[in-house]
Amino acid sequence: MTSELLETVAELWPGADVVPAGTAGDGRPVRARYALLSRGEDPTVLVPVESATAAGASLRRFSTASSWWETTTRVAAGAAVRAVPGLLRQRVEIRGGHDGLAEHLSEVLGTRVSFSISIGTARVNRKPVLQVFDEDGRCRAFAKVGWSENTCADVTAEGRALATVTALSYEHVVPPPLLARTSWAGRPVLVIGPLQPSPWRRHRRSWTPPEEAMTELASSFASPDGRLADSAWWHRQWEATGALTDPVLRGRFGRAMERVDSIVGRRELSWGAWHGDWTPWNMAIAGDAVLLWDWERFETGVPMGLDPLHYVVNSFNAGVPTSPEGVLRALCFASYRDRSLGGEPHVTSLLYLVAILTRYLRLVEVPGGEHISPRAMQTLIALERLTQV
Repeated sequence: MTSELLETVAELWPGADVVPAGTAGDGRPVRARYALLSRGEDPTVLVPVESATAAGASLRRFSTASSWWETTTRVAAGAAVRAVPGLLRQRVEIRGGHDGLAEHLSEVLGTRVSFSISIGTARVNRKPVLQVFDEDGRCRAFAKVGWSENTCADVTAEGRALATVTALSYEHVVPPPLLARTSWAGRPVLVIGPLQPSPWRRHRRSWTPPEEAMTELASSFASPDGRLADSAWWHRQWEATGALTDPVLRGRFGRAMERVDSIVGRRELSWGAWHGDWTPWNMAIAGDAVLLWDWERFETGVPMGLDPLHYVVNSFNAGVPTSPEGVLRALCFASYRDRSLGGEPHVTSLLYLVAILTRYLRLVEVPGGEHISPRAMQTLIALERLTQV
């Protein structure tokens, strides 16, 4: 009875073991009881079963990317489990060990808590995400736990970003409340308040970015216009390129950036911020506002207009292998209203590809980088085609 999820949950109570429910008692205390939810052979979510309310709420998680069928199924499943908890048949117990993350979060939130646990699909930034419930089964928070060098950096970065973002007020952007930036067992832990999307409120055209909210975020951190070649952001992209250890990738990306510099370098650009991973699955609509989570890629001092392009590229290519043609078609669609004169590529498209490749190519070289490598290579080819390198 092994899987990455079960191995992860055992580490949340140091020294504990995960055993099938019903296993004969061995004198060790039962720290928690969970039901396993699976896609395929491996479990993907552990749902607390001490509270039927919490178990049902664990199944009701939505985003703009959720289809009507997925939404209806999750609402129905959550209601069924809340009414008849015994429907969750495959169960495990956490036995033995020492006080763990549950006790730490109870201290942070000032009340005894339990949590559901998911780690998502295999990817370079895979980490435990906990939905935290109080004793009445109400969702009190979400918690993210750094699990590797790379994901520790992500959790820390998101905490820093939310501290910056939540210091301002917005009309159209709703980030999650920042409850605590803490650590447990040497791991960074980010605790944020829950956002409450309606399961039935939809974004009319999922491929069309919510530009009013994106513009509000970008302009809230605006800085004076200036040339690309003189900007700190452009210098950071060159530094990241120079830090790549693969000489072939470093050379190919460097040549493409030289071409971008020749096209854009002397232009006056507008500068602001971007969320960095604004996609349909990281947001939900609430009236005229957008509920927005996963802020670990937030960055200020960047060229204006990057979020809409990232949104469209990911919307157009969701569920299919990345290809240069798919990336370029999406960029063409996203930038058709603002194409550069003289037959040159759209400036923001070039800068977006540089920004996203700086991220992807760095991740290729960290543990788990094989999951992002195909996407990075196809995106690099798209930039080379757009710059005619």
